[in-house]
Amino acid sequence: MDFTSQFWIYLILIGTVLSLLFVVVLAYQNRHTGSAANETTGHVWDEDLTEYDNPLPAWWLYLLYLTVVFGAVYLVLYPGMLPNGGFLNWTQLGQYEAEISDANQAYAETMEAYGQSTPSELAKNPQAIKTAARLFSQNCALCHGSDARGAPGIPNLRDDDWIYDSSPDAILTTILDGRYGVMPGWESVLGGREASEDVANYVLQLSGEVVNVDSAKRGEAKYKTICAACHGIDGKGNPLLGGMNLTDRIWVHGGSFEQIVDVIANGVTNQMPAYRNILGKTKSKLLAGYVLSISD
Repeated sequence: MDFTSQFWIYLILIGTVLSLLFVVVLAYQNRHTGSAANETTGHVWDEDLTEYDNPLPAWWLYLLYLTVVFGAVYLVLYPGMLPNGGFLNWTQLGQYEAEISDANQAYAETMEAYGQSTPSELAKNPQAIKTAARLFSQNCALCHGSDARGAPGIPNLRDDDWIYDSSPDAILTTILDGRYGVMPGWESVLGGREASEDVANYVLQLSGEVVNVDSAKRGEAKYKTICAACHGIDGKGNPLLGGMNLTDRIWVHGGSFEQIVDVIANGVTNQMPAYRNILGKTKSKLLAGYVLSISD
């Protein structure tokens, strides 16, 4: 049976009403015990400790009745007993939208001023950066980390290495429209695993690492034929294509020999989602300003 069918709604409703009535009836019947004054229940503990058979105190009963009435009224006013939000027509979504509307009105003037500023100007505005830090925490920290230092496969936003350029406009474009990067696997094109290792040695040589010179020499020719189109002849990358700089010893997907060989042989795919429809341009500008403010 479908859990969202009307059957479950009425089952819960009937159970709730019967439970409230049962509590009231039980308490009402126990307002008098029918026992004589100072008569005990017959229970004895530790030889001489007994329990009096006294009725429930009146104040306790009245408080219980008041609690039951409050509960019943609450369930009728709010979506407890009646469908469609109760008499007040309250819903979680409606309250959320009302609070968002109130917040937008309260911050409209401030956000309008932010919207007229550039990311570079916002990066120098302490109050704007406080707001942007909260936006980063809510929207970006899941991937880039709370400290913005990234993770394997996720760029570090605090260093001076930029895949798609470090200009404020480029950063804003990345946030607004996202990025989709593909590094194809080249093992079959290069001629096998050993050829991928040759190219990896040459790539490490570009970054100043000590490598197998003979292997790097063989990899150089393959690099200039296949890889230079995106990463450049000198290995410094191509921001227009998202080709990473291979000379600065900053490795998004790991810098060990085995990891580099794996990337060359099998390729990688990365996607930065677009936030234009989620945050809008003003909040995206704030995030761009925040990224500029924390980068070295």
